[in-house]
Amino acid sequence: MRVSTSMIYDKGVGSIQQQWKNILQTQQQVLTGRRVLTPADDPIASARALELGQTKAVNSQFSVNIGYADDAMKLLESRLQSAGSVLQYARERAVQAGNGTLASEDLRYMAADMKAQFEAMLALANSQDGTGDYIFGGYRSQQQPYSGGLSGVAYNGDQGERSIQVSASRYMAVSLPGSDVFDRTLALSPASIKVYSSAGAAGADGPAVTAVDASAVREGTRYQFEYDALAASYSVTRIGQDGQPVAPSPGSFAIGSTPTIDGITFDLSATPAASPAAYEVFVPSTNLLNNMAMFAAALEKPGVSGMTGAVAFALETFDAGQESLLRTRAQIGSQLTETEALANLGSDLDLQYATTLSGLQDVDYAEAISRLTQQQTYLQAAQQSFMRVSGLSLFNYLN
Repeated sequence: MRVSTSMIYDKGVGSIQQQWKNILQTQQQVLTGRRVLTPADDPIASARALELGQTKAVNSQFSVNIGYADDAMKLLESRLQSAGSVLQYARERAVQAGNGTLASEDLRYMAADMKAQFEAMLALANSQDGTGDYIFGGYRSQQQPYSGGLSGVAYNGDQGERSIQVSASRYMAVSLPGSDVFDRTLALSPASIKVYSSAGAAGADGPAVTAVDASAVREGTRYQFEYDALAASYSVTRIGQDGQPVAPSPGSFAIGSTPTIDGITFDLSATPAASPAAYEVFVPSTNLLNNMAMFAAALEKPGVSGMTGAVAFALETFDAGQESLLRTRAQIGSQLTETEALANLGSDLDLQYATTLSGLQDVDYAEAISRLTQQQTYLQAAQQSFMRVSGLSLFNYLN
C-alpha cells in the first residue's frame, strides 16, 4: 500500500488527539470522582443510578416527614400529660372535699380552685402548635376547637385527623380531634346517672333510673326530687351545669308513676321511709370539661345530697376522663415508637442507596490514576513517534 505524506500527518495527528481525549476523560473522572460522566459512558449504570437517585430523594423526604410527625406527636404527648396532671390534681381536691369537717367557706375556696383548673384544662384543649394550628381541632385547625365557659363548653372542630406520609404505604395522624380526647369520656346510661340522698346513694326507697334516651338527655344537669308525704308526690327541680335553676321546672309526679324527664325515665314506685325526703340526680356530660365545671358549681352551691353526691360524681367522671387521656397517650406512644423505627429504617435505606450509587457512579481512584499515567505514556510515545516519522525524507540524503 502506498503511504503518502498527508496520510502520515493525518494518522499522527489523529493518534495524538485521541490520546488527549482519553487523558481529558480520565482527568474529568478524577476531578469529579464520577466514573459515569455522561449516559454514553455506561448506559445501564446511568439508568440504574437515575432510578436509585430518585428513590433516595423520596426516602430523604420521608425522613423529613418522619421528623415532622415525631415533633407533632411529642407536642400532643406533652399537652395530654399536662391535662392528666390537671385532672389528677382535681381528683385529689374532690377526695379532699369529701371530708365532712370542711366548712362552707372551705368548699367555696375549693370551688374557686376548681374553676381555675377548669380554665387550665380549657387552655390545654385549645393548644396550638408552632405554626398557630389548633392541635385538637381536626381539619379545622384554624378555628378554636372549644368555646364557652363554666356554663357550658361546645366543640367547634370536626372529626378529622390531619396526617402526613411517612413511608410509601403509611400515613400517620399528626393531630387529634378534641372529641376523641375530651369528649366521649363516658356513655350516658342508667349505670352512669346516679341518684343520691343526703345519706348517700339512694336505695330501694327513692327514685330509680330505668331508661335513658341519650339523644334527649340534658347533659351536665342535676335534678332534685323532694318528697311530699301529704301529696304523695315528688316535686322536681332542674339545676344547670353552673348551679343555677333551669326553667321550666319539670313539675310534680305522683308516687308510682314512671315519668320521663329530658330523656331519662324514672321509677317512682318506691315510697320513702321518712318524710320529708330529698334526692339528687347527677347527669354527667360526655365532655370532661363540662364535668369539671359541674363539680365546681356543686362545691359552690351544694344540692340536697351535699358533698356525698358531688364527690362521687367527680370521682366517677374524672376517672373516666383520665382513662380517655391515658388511652390517647397510649396511642401516641405507639406512634412515637413507630416513628423511631421508621427513622432508623430510613437511615439504613439511605446508606444502602448511597452505597449502591457509589458502586455505579464513583470512580476507583487507584485504577483511574494508573490509567491516567498509562495514557500520558501513550501520548508521549505518540508524540515522539510522530516526530521521528515526520522527519524522514529523501532530501536529507541529497547533497
